[in-house]
Amino acid sequence: MKIKRRLRRDDNDSGLDSFLDIVANLVGILVILVMVIGVRAQDALVDDPDNAIGKPNPEEIKKADQLQAATQDLTSNVREIEQRADQIKDLVDRRQSERHQLKVLLTAAKRELDTRSSKLDSESQSRIKLQSEAVSLATALDAIHQQRDSLENEQEKTIELEHLPTPLAKTVFGGEEHFQLKDGYLTHVPLNILTDQLKAEVPNKIWKLKQVPEITETIGPMQGFHLRYTMHRKNYASISKAGPVVRQVAELKEFVLVPMSSRLGEPADKALLPDSQFTQLIESFNPSRTVITVWTYPDSFGKFRELKRWLYERGFACAARPLPADQPISGSPRGSRSAAQ
Repeated sequence: MKIKRRLRRDDNDSGLDSFLDIVANLVGILVILVMVIGVRAQDALVDDPDNAIGKPNPEEIKKADQLQAATQDLTSNVREIEQRADQIKDLVDRRQSERHQLKVLLTAAKRELDTRSSKLDSESQSRIKLQSEAVSLATALDAIHQQRDSLENEQEKTIELEHLPTPLAKTVFGGEEHFQLKDGYLTHVPLNILTDQLKAEVPNKIWKLKQVPEITETIGPMQGFHLRYTMHRKNYASISKAGPVVRQVAELKEFVLVPMSSRLGEPADKALLPDSQFTQLIESFNPSRTVITVWTYPDSFGKFRELKRWLYERGFACAARPLPADQPISGSPRGSRSAAQ
């Protein structure tokens, strides 16, 4: 229900009251003026001795006639003003009555709207929930399509299959250096340094788990990365001679490497040149003791094959860690070790 007429504000009513006060004051002034003029005319007749004996003065008669005419005009104006004031008062009364009726209609409309809104709340919430789920599914489907298109494009670019020796993958237990290959850029990931800092910092943070079941802290930055980790309190039940015993321990739940920029390092093509930072860093490692692990995103699978061949020519074993698009490098106690070839 829509109400086409708008309610007047209380300020309009107070404005009309002020106008009525002004009109009443003006009427009072005019009445006083009429009385003053009448008194003056009477005094003029009493003070003149010639008039007292029946000899009127023409000038005084003329002045009295003018005063009488002015008095009649003022009286007429006063009556007219009083009539207009009565009309305005009637108009204000009608407007107040209309305002009251509009308030009643507005209250009824609001009740009707509240009733209909309460009926639609449950349906609207269900519809919004379904729409949100549909958007989430559509987003996930688009991501899958993008990955599929990226893989198809990489397959179209591949013109030959190159077989490298040591086809069997072996789990890495020795030294391991980590790199990220994303958007065609290759950068060194200081995962070993950050995890060493994590091991040193955790004992100083365990006390916080006495107050909360879970804490999240950040280490770094280091070479363009932050390490954000989460510790949680976990209960373990065991059987002792006295019966079941529950003990609480602090465990690492997970850690995530957060890059400070979307592009870190140097282009993969330039990284393989003799004077690049990547080449100088690789030359500082011992091929027999170091495995190169590359966290690779779908947009750089082709670059990874070139990098793997380049590392093999220099005697390095290479482990691939494929990641979905926009997923950061992460780890947890439940994770798996790298497998190198």
